[in-house]
Amino acid sequence: MATIIATTPFGVTEASRDLFSHSTISRRFTQLNIALSKYIEFVRDLEAADCFDLAFQAWIADAEAARKDALQATDAITASPLERLEDRPLKRSALLTRALIVNDNDVEFTALHRLLHSFAPLFACCASGAVGARVQQMLETCHSHLDAIADLGEFNDPVAASAEPCSVAEPDTLIETCAI
Repeated sequence: MATIIATTPFGVTEASRDLFSHSTISRRFTQLNIALSKYIEFVRDLEAADCFDLAFQAWIADAEAARKDALQATDAITASPLERLEDRPLKRSALLTRALIVNDNDVEFTALHRLLHSFAPLFACCASGAVGARVQQMLETCHSHLDAIADLGEFNDPVAASAEPCSVAEPDTLIETCAI
């Protein structure tokens, strides 16, 4: 006869209370990261393309569509209400992402990109647990995408990168993001 022995520790089969669940902003932020990676890839393709190539117009259309998708994702995040504290750095990063993509001035772009490192606590999630870890992972992915965008030829100006900001006043975008 067999003796019944419990071979699994007590509580292992129970659902964990520390699970990650998406908020509206975190779900949309995941879509933003996907849109940013597509945008970066299409712009890199354009940088390596020859304007006399027959597919050049299609590549331009792809890059413009990817840019539009990224901007729509940032707009959706900006319009969404905060559901938890961990959504704040996601929303701030989305605002900064939008400002970087639409900016056409190299000096302002460089100043905005520096905000990511100068005010790192505003763009990071310090919460513990599964939610905090997942949000921080999403933020790190987004920030690496922003660094990749800064390296693109469309936004990369060596003169502006070495120039110091001409005033000590904080950019309007920072004031807007800190208000969240």
